[in-house]
Amino acid sequence: MNEKILVINTGSSSTKIALFKEKELISSYEITHKKDELLKLKTIKEEIEFRSDLIKQVIKEKNINLKEIDSIGAIGGILKPVEGGVYKINEKMINDILEERVQAHHASNIAAIIAYDLALKLNIPSFIVDPISTDELSDIARISGIPEIQRKSRTHALNVKACVRRARKELGLGKEANFIVAHIGGGLTVNLVYNDRIVDIEDARQCGPFSTEAAGGVTTPDLIEFIFKNNISMEEAIKYWYGKGGVVAHLGTNSIKDSVARAENGDKKAELVLNSMCYQIAKSIGALYVAGKGEISAIIITGGAAKAEYIVSRIKNYVSNLCRVLIYPGEEELNAIAESTFLALRGELPIKEYI
Repeated sequence: MNEKILVINTGSSSTKIALFKEKELISSYEITHKKDELLKLKTIKEEIEFRSDLIKQVIKEKNINLKEIDSIGAIGGILKPVEGGVYKINEKMINDILEERVQAHHASNIAAIIAYDLALKLNIPSFIVDPISTDELSDIARISGIPEIQRKSRTHALNVKACVRRARKELGLGKEANFIVAHIGGGLTVNLVYNDRIVDIEDARQCGPFSTEAAGGVTTPDLIEFIFKNNISMEEAIKYWYGKGGVVAHLGTNSIKDSVARAENGDKKAELVLNSMCYQIAKSIGALYVAGKGEISAIIITGGAAKAEYIVSRIKNYVSNLCRVLIYPGEEELNAIAESTFLALRGELPIKEYI
């Protein structure tokens, strides 16, 4: 087919674009954004225009011939809950984002709008893949001890599903194979992938292990007391929980590299905190192993922290007796978007409708 696919990924501090020929990367470009640069943008429309202009500038400077592009793939953001897969970007999706009828405002949602606008002008299709709000939780996994509060599904679905496809291929397994995927970064999720669906999640931004930035599960009475004693507003509490907890709260840094260096150089506090994070990740893997009735083909460790042998070795020390452990460092979001888009165009993955 020789399909050429343009991929767009809008993150909290960068905008990335890449050009693929089928699943093969031809070129990629990253535009970094200073924090104060983005803070000046008061509305989502201003940010869309800002990032779109930068993308067009790169396309012009790198002489990318848009007439040769067959489709555009974009990162999927925090929309309403949907099952994973490839979704054709449509007006309903765009309106939900612009009208903020979604779960949260998130930089990743901007990619869909830019991709849709560009694709319309080129008269080609545009897609998002495995959005952050992918929700495939089993009914039993949703229930909490408070009827009004259900457990939510927010996970690194794009990278998790790409890792599972890679593992199935490497191990010669079909879609009936089950996996536990631990994605370890600023956000941290441990995922039970059963029959190709993410049916349960231990999430650092809910009640899972703490991460470099997220607080993870803490005892609820103590949390309530902490909030009231310190007169913390709801907005401040959520911001703390999501971005100022975990390793950064203990050590003053969210860098795994710096934290590991401190631990290896004799900093006992850094060693204890990192070992505790690994211990909690391993506990979550063990819990999901039981939830999966032990029918797990492999445990996959991925994300930025999977590049650190210090972290990986400590997790493996707890869980390697359960089943084989595969290490897929980093997160290849651009490649995952291109691969799924290409497979959808070939008819190997269904193209779903956002409604």
